[in-house]
Amino acid sequence: MHDLGIVSLCHVGLAVRSIAEFRATWGTLLGIEKWLVQELEQPDGLLQLHGDLLAGSRSTVAMARLGDIAIELVEPHQGRTRTSQWLDEHGPGIHHLAFWVEDLGQSIAALGDRAEVTYSHAAQRPGLTPPWGAVVRGSGAPPVASPPGGPGFWAYVEERNARVPWCLELLDAGSAGTVRAVFGDHLVYPDPLCEDQR
Repeated sequence: MHDLGIVSLCHVGLAVRSIAEFRATWGTLLGIEKWLVQELEQPDGLLQLHGDLLAGSRSTVAMARLGDIAIELVEPHQGRTRTSQWLDEHGPGIHHLAFWVEDLGQSIAALGDRAEVTYSHAAQRPGLTPPWGAVVRGSGAPPVASPPGGPGFWAYVEERNARVPWCLELLDAGSAGTVRAVFGDHLVYPDPLCEDQR
């Protein structure tokens, strides 16, 4: 695998069955009081999971800072997502580490055959041809640009031969400003965007 162009850590993601339970137990133990909780809805056919286009889904996410680390809790409610499948297969716990990358398209191309884009906007999955005709890159093909902060600014990646189950979430650093407008200081952003967070 070649250089993925990782810039910095954004957050640690946990799959949970109940955000309220986590906040009342681990959140209290860790002294985390300030959480940003949001409902996320995805329409039919926008996302893919292991190459299959998904029906619509709904999840709740909660973001918080613990010193220099950001934590994301994901509680799925409706529809099939990587998190709902993960909870069925592995139960609650660490689901992903999210990293900002210089260019998401180039990072995906650099994966080669060792890793799979398991969950993403459909246009981020190499080899997938969505019915709405988006241009999808294959391995080694030039990257397709997605608008900053648009639906294609992230992708979950899993190493095919890894025995430790978890995902990488790759986030395009060019979208950091747009992401910060939505999630504020609850996440960690790449320099020089947020030098004030040190």
